[in-house]
Amino acid sequence: MKKFVATLSIPLFLAACAQFQNPDAGDPVADHPTQRSVSDVVNCLTEQAQKHNAPFKTTSIPQGSMLDFGDSNIVKVRADNGATQYRFYAGQRHVDNLWLESASKTCAP
Repeated sequence: MKKFVATLSIPLFLAACAQFQNPDAGDPVADHPTQRSVSDVVNCLTEQAQKHNAPFKTTSIPQGSMLDFGDSNIVKVRADNGATQYRFYAGQRHVDNLWLESASKTCAP
């Protein structure tokens, strides 16, 4: 009986580990330095979000702003050592938010 229970628990254990191995969890997908100011990048992202009818929340962070587009899609824009850093943390992807993956090319070249 113990072997049977152990055999059944292995797939559950592996599934639990796989959730913690999400390649998008925590690490930025895009981390770009740009010469544009924080306010320019945030304004550009705001315009892009309005074009795509994407709701978002803006929160002030030290030396910049964080834009939360829902479903764990976060963009952080902050001044760091004389340059502006654009960091995109990908969350759940779906058709309505795919534009976020290429927003750095438009807003933080």
